[in-house]
Amino acid sequence: MTNLYLHKILIIILMITVTPTIGQTFIQIPVTLSGNTIELTLQHGSKSIIPGIETQTIGYNGAFLGPTILLQQGQQVTFNVHNQLGDTTTTHWHGLHVAPTNDGSPHNPILAGETWSPSFTIMDKAATYWYHPHLHGKTLDQVVKGASGFIIVRDPEEAALNLPRTYAVDDVPLVFQWKTFDANNQIVENDEADNTVLVNGSLNGLLELPAQIVRLRLLNGSSHRYFDFGFSDNHLFKQIASDGGLLDAPVSMTRLILGPGERAEILVDLSGLQGNMVKLRQFGTQLPSGYPGGSMMMGGMMGPKDNTDFDLMTIQVTAQTVNAVTTFPTTLTTNVAWPQTGAMTRNFGLSAQPMMSMTNFFINGLKFDMETVNFTTEQGKTEIWNITNQTMMAHPFHVHGNSFYVLSVNGSTPPSNLRGRKDVVTIPPMNGSVKIIMRFEDFSDTEMPYMYHCHILSHEDTGMMGQFVVGPSSTGTVAPIAQNHLSVFPTLLTTGMDNIRITAESGWEVQKIEVYDQVGRMLLSALNITEIGSDKLVSGVNFIKVFTTKGTAVFTVIKTN
Repeated sequence: MTNLYLHKILIIILMITVTPTIGQTFIQIPVTLSGNTIELTLQHGSKSIIPGIETQTIGYNGAFLGPTILLQQGQQVTFNVHNQLGDTTTTHWHGLHVAPTNDGSPHNPILAGETWSPSFTIMDKAATYWYHPHLHGKTLDQVVKGASGFIIVRDPEEAALNLPRTYAVDDVPLVFQWKTFDANNQIVENDEADNTVLVNGSLNGLLELPAQIVRLRLLNGSSHRYFDFGFSDNHLFKQIASDGGLLDAPVSMTRLILGPGERAEILVDLSGLQGNMVKLRQFGTQLPSGYPGGSMMMGGMMGPKDNTDFDLMTIQVTAQTVNAVTTFPTTLTTNVAWPQTGAMTRNFGLSAQPMMSMTNFFINGLKFDMETVNFTTEQGKTEIWNITNQTMMAHPFHVHGNSFYVLSVNGSTPPSNLRGRKDVVTIPPMNGSVKIIMRFEDFSDTEMPYMYHCHILSHEDTGMMGQFVVGPSSTGTVAPIAQNHLSVFPTLLTTGMDNIRITAESGWEVQKIEVYDQVGRMLLSALNITEIGSDKLVSGVNFIKVFTTKGTAVFTVIKTN
């Protein structure tokens, strides 16, 4: 065995001996920030996570983690990110559909003492996103010390549903993080030796929730390991959203696997349970082989809690609130993937050297190079990516700037809860494969790239990452978005654009058009037209409802001028 391997074994033995038994503490819900200007300060701090010695940490606007940022679709927002770390950093808006210059990738560094001020329109659907540092080679160090926070986007479609949405009462964000603590209660970067799980920064936490349907926004904010969530009594819950938006309908389940970087929103019915305690657990013994947090293949490195089942947090059920949600919705939205016809196909191979290595990984045989653009595509193009994993462990694959849809997993139709908008997907080990489809709709930049990478942070930091540039359309135009045999173009109105054009396939003749603003006020109703002047729309989000001879469809158009 190598000295490095022996060193890791000794660290894990040490972590097992120092893992403490801690009494329960109340789980803290992050404070919120909203408005058109958001101030964030990255700073060092300390926090009493394990009683005894203060743990040195990093946080946004505080010692650990960061505030939850509340945004509305169509809103123009400016972030002022102040770097008080004494070191270079970045802040990545994980999951948000933004131009690469605003993405917060390794190409958007914030030097020590400096402020970065990106400004952009929120174009995303209602969902749970997050933010965290993304400086190449230092992402693990800065994130594992605590620098991350939630972003919650709301939109009119989600607002029209009967869902829990009272923040910190029946709508609660929860970030779950594996951590490695040493004998001095300090967080260390050796994520292979994780010995503790924190929920919103609390160990063995207690959360009070009312006896009704509640909404839990789950984020796996870990650097390395997977969670297989479930309740100790196999309590049924329903997933209503994945990374980038609502699912078509609630999906009933008793187990939910999330890899690092993934999010899910679930509804849990606690009706009739007032006064009871409900345990949310990690079912590590039920994770597939090769998923970090479960059993590893071929004697791969395992931490002290891997392949075990244990409680993550306790829910204490309190009295029902006024205007409680007590029924589950039956439908949520309609997800329509882009047509595959005419889409370009790319192949990505995840590999290890040597083949059985659990630490040295590549994408298409290459390590990340800041100066190398791995490929170039065009605005308006639809692409299918085939990603194959030749290694012995699962990898959560993340794409910046654009959501995608999962077309297949290991050649089969994905389960219902993977059919919504995604930005992280697990590529199963041992020649597992995933096919995704995405469209580069709104942004092009010949200089600044987007990233794609494994979201296990030690893998990312050591080069399991690539980058690509979205250039302008070679034809000078961007193909319209198709929905129900209709298309509306453009869907992003900027200065100088005058008209929106609506086209329909034969048999889908347009009969009527209605235009609404984001709060549902009608702006226009007209018969037998296929063009709308930009002066008929308001700045921000507009909804165009198209009535045809065979049905209706609703399109979202964002006006920035």
